[in-house]
Parts: sequence; structure tokens; C-alpha cells
Amino acid sequence: MHAIAQWHWVYDPDQQQLQIELEQGIVHTAPYKSSRLVPLHAMRAAFSTDDAEQFQSFYDALDGSGIVAAQTALEASLNYLIFSRYGRPQMPQSWYFQTAEEAPKSLEVGQLVSLNSGMAESVCAVTSTDGDFIECMVLGGDFPLSDIKTLRQFDVIKVMPNRLQALHESHETTTDSHLKQA
Repeated sequence: MHAIAQWHWVYDPDQQQLQIELEQGIVHTAPYKSSRLVPLHAMRAAFSTDDAEQFQSFYDALDGSGIVAAQTALEASLNYLIFSRYGRPQMPQSWYFQTAEEAPKSLEVGQLVSLNSGMAESVCAVTSTDGDFIECMVLGGDFPLSDIKTLRQFDVIKVMPNRLQALHESHETTTDSHLKQA
């Protein structure tokens, strides 16, 4: 976590771009449009201890799953931190997803689950368990929900818990390059 303490939040209002400055000049740019984030002003702020702990906890959960590729776990963890700190509240969009036959018993942030839109299925990570709804981040590639709506990798969506499906071994034998191949 020592290196994480050197990271900074950077927002450029002219570019409307939120970034995380990592060590040695490496920059991670938020994949979210400014409309998905709370209003921000020009800033360059150091990561807090809470930021570092949240990042590390989420990263450890994804990396320890044995399913998520290391680069995807890193990017997902950075985006989790961005959205959990600066994301706008969302309305649930459960209607896009099929009701789970076997929902996970208990849910924790960083836990891997599956969502099924009827058109496709995607591995997602739980990003929030507050209240009656769950927010999940898409870890795989494009995830079509309908003929006109597709979630992109790292998009976050809020759903009812009964839409989440437990992961089965079939997800471990995937050809998605963002996930490890068995």
C-alpha cells in the first residue's frame, strides 16, 4: 500500500476528465462520462488512507478469485474507487436481467456474480450492497442488454439482488480475454 499513498486524484474541468495519477507518470483515466459523475472542480488531491484501503480490498478480492486477469483486476479496482467516490446515484435497472434461479446467499463488495440479460451473460463484481439494491461492475467485454442498450467493460449498474446469479464452474472456462482461462 506504500505506492498507493503516492497516487493522486486529478480532475481537469477543461477536458472534463477524472484521472488517477499513479507512480512514475502513469495515469489511469476514468472510463465514465462526466454525466455519470458528481460535479467536480479542478483538483489534484492525494489518495486518502480510506481510498488506499478500498482499492486494496477490492483488488485482493478480484485477484484472489482465480477468475479475473491481473490487468483487469487492477483496472476494475481503480474504476471501482472512481465510481464509489465520484459516481452519481443510479436508479435500478433490474428489468434488463433475468431472475436468478439460484441467487448468492450473502453478498460482499468484490464478490463475483453473474448477470443474464437473456441476450448474453456477464461476470460482474459487486461494488455496493447498500439498501435493497446491489451495484455491479461489468468485468468482461461488451454486455448487450437489449437491441439498443449495451454495457461496456467497467460500467456499473444497479439491480435487485434476485437478478444476481452465483458463478458456476462454466465461467472459469471462458474465452473472454479479461478473465483468466482455465
